[in-house]
Amino acid sequence: MIAFSFFSLFAALTAVYMLFLFRMRSGLRWLASRQQEGLSVGASSPPSLTVVVPMRNEKGSIADCVASLRAQDYPSDRMRVILIDDHSEDDSAIVAGTAISGDDRFRLLRLGEHEAGKKDAITAGVREAEGEIIVTTDADCQHEPQWLQTLTEPFAHGADICAGPVVYERRDTLFARLQAMEFLGLVGVGAGFFGIGWPRLCNGANLAYRRAMFDAVDGFAGNAGIPSGDDEFLLHKIVYREGGRAEFVTHPDAVVRTEGAAGPWSFLRQRIRWVSKARRYEDGRFVSFLVLLFVYFAFAAAAPLISMTSPVALGAGLVFFLLKLLADGAVLFTSATLFRRPLRPLDLIVAEVLHPYYIVTVSLTGFFGTYSWKNRRLKNSKPISG
Repeated sequence: MIAFSFFSLFAALTAVYMLFLFRMRSGLRWLASRQQEGLSVGASSPPSLTVVVPMRNEKGSIADCVASLRAQDYPSDRMRVILIDDHSEDDSAIVAGTAISGDDRFRLLRLGEHEAGKKDAITAGVREAEGEIIVTTDADCQHEPQWLQTLTEPFAHGADICAGPVVYERRDTLFARLQAMEFLGLVGVGAGFFGIGWPRLCNGANLAYRRAMFDAVDGFAGNAGIPSGDDEFLLHKIVYREGGRAEFVTHPDAVVRTEGAAGPWSFLRQRIRWVSKARRYEDGRFVSFLVLLFVYFAFAAAAPLISMTSPVALGAGLVFFLLKLLADGAVLFTSATLFRRPLRPLDLIVAEVLHPYYIVTVSLTGFFGTYSWKNRRLKNSKPISG
């Protein structure tokens, strides 16, 4: 009786989950078809812009990031880059200063004593920025030479905020491949939301918006104390408060590359930080849907235990596992094709076994716990030490 009731509820939740992911797949396919059509900027000149790069404890990666930004095929007189040091405890500022030496397009700023965190760093960068477009990226990222040209192209056609894909480069270990796959899924779902006309998710490592829109929504006002969400909260305010037009750019030149977390614990801390902002979303429908997804994953995590109660329950558990594998695989392989990333089917099976437990753990910790990030101990409202 318990198994029957459990799998009856699980069936309804699985139907919702599959419908959601196949809807995301349709959004991805729409973006793919639009990429094939292409956009034509015509005679308009590239917009003037400032790239804002927050950094904290990034001495090992900031030089490569700067090198990829210096190599941008973009008019020098219409491009500026501001690096903002968020109280780094290593030699990030020294390495950055050396990397930008001799290039007057670049500036290095340091946050003041009473400023801390990524939102403060971006706000400081915007305050000193020149041009009509703000572009944000992370200090551990690298970019194609045509990145700025490609990412900002939709502004000539009326866009107000543009997002692009971010991918993980490392694939030399099973953990690296699983991490890259998980992130590919997140990017795919985010792009799928754009494709269906309901942009919800984006990544600040590959984001551009009109400075006038940043000013119109008063920047990060209302969520400045939340450690994460410098990207999504701003997207939501621009689109749903100001009626701004959002675009997701899928062209290969718009892809930003990064290495990902060094190990499982740093990976989990990063994901917990991301999840921590979820309960602060203003759209009650979206929050309710996220709660429904969490309940689905809780059922998926419990399914193996319930499946041990009888042969019939075991068969039902296997069916639901295969249905989840089908839905996840549809989004992942579509994303892999669109963003030109390799994907191993055997890695997907391993990920499917771990996925529900990972989601439940990260969600509960992100909602109710404290966590650390880059030597700062954080909670949902503000840093509590460091």
